[in-house]
Amino acid sequence: MRAVFALLSGCMALKRPEKPHLIMLVLDDVGWADVGYHGSNFPTPNIDSLVKSGVELDRMYAMPQCSPTRSSIMTGRWAWTIGMQHWSTILPGSAAGIPSDAMTLGEVMQKAGYDTHAIGKWHLGYSSKAQMPTSRGFNSYLGYLQGQTDYYNRTVPSCAPAVCFYRANCKGTFHRPLCSETKTSPLGIDAASLDFWDGEQPIRTDFGRYTEDAYMSRFKEILAAQNASTKPLFLYFAQQLLHIPLQLPSDPKHAEACRHVRGGSAEVNRTVLCAMASRLDEFMGEMVSLLKGAGMYENSLIWAFSDNGGMTQWSDMFPASASSNFPLRGGKTTLFEGGVRTPSFIFGGALPATARGSKRRELLHAVDILPTFAGLAGFDTTSLPINGQDMWGTITGSQVTARSELPLNIAMNRDLSATAIPAFGRGWSEANYTAVIQWPYKLILGEPFIANLMGLPSDKDRGGWWGVEEYSYTPPPDSEKKLGAWLYNIDQDEGEHNNLAEQLPEVVANITQRVTGWWFSNSKSGYRRPQLNIPRLLSNPMLQNWTWGPFAHLGHSADGSTDASTDSSVSLLV
Repeated sequence: MRAVFALLSGCMALKRPEKPHLIMLVLDDVGWADVGYHGSNFPTPNIDSLVKSGVELDRMYAMPQCSPTRSSIMTGRWAWTIGMQHWSTILPGSAAGIPSDAMTLGEVMQKAGYDTHAIGKWHLGYSSKAQMPTSRGFNSYLGYLQGQTDYYNRTVPSCAPAVCFYRANCKGTFHRPLCSETKTSPLGIDAASLDFWDGEQPIRTDFGRYTEDAYMSRFKEILAAQNASTKPLFLYFAQQLLHIPLQLPSDPKHAEACRHVRGGSAEVNRTVLCAMASRLDEFMGEMVSLLKGAGMYENSLIWAFSDNGGMTQWSDMFPASASSNFPLRGGKTTLFEGGVRTPSFIFGGALPATARGSKRRELLHAVDILPTFAGLAGFDTTSLPINGQDMWGTITGSQVTARSELPLNIAMNRDLSATAIPAFGRGWSEANYTAVIQWPYKLILGEPFIANLMGLPSDKDRGGWWGVEEYSYTPPPDSEKKLGAWLYNIDQDEGEHNNLAEQLPEVVANITQRVTGWWFSNSKSGYRRPQLNIPRLLSNPMLQNWTWGPFAHLGHSADGSTDASTDSSVSLLV
């Protein structure tokens, strides 16, 4: 169901560019204060320059984790209407993914007459070839299917000591999810398994090269082929940077540029993260230069958007990271502003001159990307069941549409297990890990983050603040009351220091009623339970030459029926 909009401007909208080249640049875990234009000590001169000459989207919102946000980008729908709202994201080996009846951004752009290509992270389902990018609207794809992969050897552990996905990959004692001694695969310790693909084929010949360099090689190939094409280009470029694992780029100049940056631990190191940000910034400059060299930049629009806030140093060990979202509170996995309000900007030669150098403060969300790009491509989305809006008029300032309500996450206790197996216990229907903005207020109901995060140890409260200089940490005050409701005036208190729930009970009651009466209703808002999210027995990469790849076909006999005896649908870790 579409959010409430009010038309504020009656001025004529600017003429849209004629079928521009469109690039959706999804950044990964870039924190609010990981970019120079937000006061970071990371060197990001190219990004800062592009923001200055483009349109800065100051209140662009995401969901607190990656695959839920990416599902909204790709479908224009709230993640909880397609069962993609997993707080644990799509787990390796899960069969969850974008439903087949949801048209993707790639499919929309194909229908609009574009050449479509995808580079980088997918993380939107891979259990069958029908879920992979080349079956969901993209002519080509280079990248990885899981939530992360090693920047050099392109592998993901299938059985680490703290989280072992498969009993068969544990050499020692297995106590779900712990393994006392993991197997070593031909690709490395912790049953390391390959995840790097060219279309539907795994790539086994590119080890040792930083993945960013591989992505740029493919980008150059796409631009070269575009010279012979009569169609405009749509590129979904899902950057790997700055996601964990924290690994220095191969060129030492990036580490040298970050010698002044300190903070974190030996394993979770802000200096290393800074070097990765420096490489990301270099990529931005390279991308613009290549587009200009191909004669395409003047007719291009690029929308950069981080899929969630930066992952902070809530632990001194993996999978924590070292981002700062200051002055915003919290980070990735939390419903505080640091987790859901993310860096975003639009640039390119096709951006109207009157819009350049502006900052938009209206509420935007990942669901708005598909309808906005579709409008620019001349594709009518009125027949699609999408939740987002075409925000081109707002972005350019020519016909501003002000959104007053924005749901950030909608969940009830029943649906908040890591596996998405429903839990019908006491208070199962109560809102939890839920947040809604009704401007200028933002209400968080229940917990602002899932505290145990798959049982991993936490050294710091993820609801604190991580500064920029020296990466200082400020915990939530001891006096902060745990009321089950967190109400902030984010117009006046963007750092979320003052919980107004006790002072303004009527605001809490009104928004809570909106959640339970509207957002939890399938018939009104389209809410549905998250898809089952468990590693399936046949997804074990050991069965496919230590490769994370489609596995659904392994459970089918010659007549196409499913062999239920070989499929795990009830156990978390198999």
